[in-house]
Amino acid sequence: MPAPYVLQPLPGDWRNDTAVERRVRHRTEVVERTGGRMFVERLRYRWTSGTPVPSHRGGLTFREVGGDEEAIGLLARILPGTLDAYSLADVARSSVDDHARVQYHDELLSYPSPRAWWRIGVRPDGEPVGLVVPARSPNGFVIAYLGVVDGRRGRGFVDDLLAEGTRLLAAQGAERVTADTDLGNRPMARAFERAGYDNFAGRIDMCWD
Repeated sequence: MPAPYVLQPLPGDWRNDTAVERRVRHRTEVVERTGGRMFVERLRYRWTSGTPVPSHRGGLTFREVGGDEEAIGLLARILPGTLDAYSLADVARSSVDDHARVQYHDELLSYPSPRAWWRIGVRPDGEPVGLVVPARSPNGFVIAYLGVVDGRRGRGFVDDLLAEGTRLLAAQGAERVTADTDLGNRPMARAFERAGYDNFAGRIDMCWD
């Protein structure tokens, strides 16, 4: 669901600067007067090579994705319970299975970096519990996707997945890795902060119904 109006870039701490906050409020109010509404606020995080590569907690091992259907099936297990506003809106218009397929083909496969970089996190009993997609975009290295399957969240797996994705990109020579999450997705934001990522920027997406 592409938002028709995006306000960016914003400083990561824009609410702490009275002048910046006033400008942001003015611009959002202009859109609201035309019938627009807030859709989601996004946070941008950044890891740089001067920061230690986050370490694994040891709860997961990692392997490459076996094929298209395995990746799509894992995405479908991650989507229930997601806090991502765009995914929630897309699932509401279609279904979990349909959105997982679209997300895989239209979003994740659009990155020019090899799928061999992607990693599935596996528990000691062999259960796949998450997916991380370290990638290279036209603007640099990114954590393009990271998710833990529904029912397995809250156990620290997100930290291992993020550590593995960051480690892989650092090994590819990345001096900077960026990643985005919603303001309301505090578990993901806290994971970035634990891994040494800093919230350097943000954006506001607005839409019309």
